[in-house]
Amino acid sequence: MGTLVIDRACLADFFGTFKESGYVVVEGGRISKVGEGPAPAVPGATHIPGEGKLLTPALVNAHAHLYSSLARGIFLKAFSPKSFGQILEQLWWKLDRALDLEAVYLSALVGGMAHLRRGVSVIFDHHASPSAILGSLSQIKKALSELGLRGDLCYEVTDRGGPMERDQGIEENVRFAKEERVPGQFAAHFGLHASFTLSEETLAKCREAAEPLGLGYHGHLAEGKEDPLDALQKYGERTAERLDRFGIVQDKTIFAHGIQLSQAELELLAEKKPTVAHNPRSNMNNAVGAAQVEKMLARGIPVALGTDGFGCDMLGELLAARLLAHHANGDPLALGDEAAKQILAQNYALAEKAFGLPFGRLQEGYAADLVLWDYAPPTPLSGGNLLSHLLFANISEGLRPSVVIVAGQIRLRDGRIEGIEERAVLARARRKAQEIWAKL
Repeated sequence: MGTLVIDRACLADFFGTFKESGYVVVEGGRISKVGEGPAPAVPGATHIPGEGKLLTPALVNAHAHLYSSLARGIFLKAFSPKSFGQILEQLWWKLDRALDLEAVYLSALVGGMAHLRRGVSVIFDHHASPSAILGSLSQIKKALSELGLRGDLCYEVTDRGGPMERDQGIEENVRFAKEERVPGQFAAHFGLHASFTLSEETLAKCREAAEPLGLGYHGHLAEGKEDPLDALQKYGERTAERLDRFGIVQDKTIFAHGIQLSQAELELLAEKKPTVAHNPRSNMNNAVGAAQVEKMLARGIPVALGTDGFGCDMLGELLAARLLAHHANGDPLALGDEAAKQILAQNYALAEKAFGLPFGRLQEGYAADLVLWDYAPPTPLSGGNLLSHLLFANISEGLRPSVVIVAGQIRLRDGRIEGIEERAVLARARRKAQEIWAKL
């Protein structure tokens, strides 16, 4: 890895660092020096001018579905859902079954490109392709490797397709975790769909496979009413309580959504400390309700932020989380800056657990995952109002990175993704999407 010097930029992170004009030196994939004013001479370094730009840490997506990338613009004649369960049955479960390994790769490549363009360097992806299970995580890894992104990957185990598909899903999680994890770049969780599509036998098999590997789980928790109703009717207990019987509710686990939760379940999560990945725009789109984010934070439950396949704009997602909290609580002060920073800090904490180095601050020793935004503020910018600037610049001006650096390597510069023929990729993706849509 070569040395990079970002010079004369405004430096800011969400946790207190602010320099109106300063520099950052990157060596070996980490930040080696941060200072005020012009950078010192560093022989042989690649110089990145930062005048008139804002340098921040890159962003993390705590719950993504890259396989949804080829669904944009899809039209289904029979699509007339009346519930969240029908959305799954009429769209997503048809789409994921139509994917082959080439479609998995192209979905990840197109989705990864979009994440880069939004300043995201780390993706916690939750994958499903029941007609192409074995080797599917390798295809996602291949795509993200070409983009230089970091990925924490898993395959969604479910009983929807019967025992053979279930067993292949378990096998794919185990295979990837054993063979394809790469320190600092690729990590693994054990993927689960949701309680309402997982039998007692299957949950036991998943625990038996995951525990020897030390894997946490990544699944959906109480997203729609289907999940708690199923658990109550079949097992006489709430969703989180059921999963806890199998050791799934633990501090290495990521639960997406967590909307239909009782107060007793919140207390359980507060005790066991899994991370709840909040996905506000997806939740609004699916009409499943609003997660009790402030109650979770007040109880000490780790809350992170994801997109659930509903785009990759983490700044837009954070603003949506705030607006949804305002609306759901009837309180214009709900989910203020301190709560938002807690959520961002948890995204970075997940990345640190997965990849073994600290993320999210412009400090020596931290991961050199950085974004240089082409942003000239119309009002004073400081460490205290950085979050407000970014959220509202993004909604009013469509904030875009000038440079994205991942693990000390330039991956996007002046609107171009390094090493990728984007037009060719997009043309290939369009052809594949047409092929997939014809199957639905």
